[in-house]
Amino acid sequence: MNAIKFEKEMDRDGDGIISAEEVQVADQHQKATIQSRITVASFIVMVLLACVLLSGLIPDSRIQALSGLISTLFVALAGIIGAYYGMQAWMSRK
Repeated sequence: MNAIKFEKEMDRDGDGIISAEEVQVADQHQKATIQSRITVASFIVMVLLACVLLSGLIPDSRIQALSGLISTLFVALAGIIGAYYGMQAWMSRK
């Protein structure tokens, strides 16, 4: 992202001065956007992996050999998704 464009986006009140509050708001917005993208990417990976496993493109012997890795990946991705939505629910109560 262009530095000048980024600074103009951070200056919310348009006074030409970027205050600490504006920096904090911009950082929180970036953090929320990144967390949301990570969650969506995790869900897409889970769906695509399930489709590939069920499609028959990978032989059963390889699936059995990688079953521990696949199950760990599913649990990790589900943990990312669950943590995101859990934190969203918790933060909405604050």
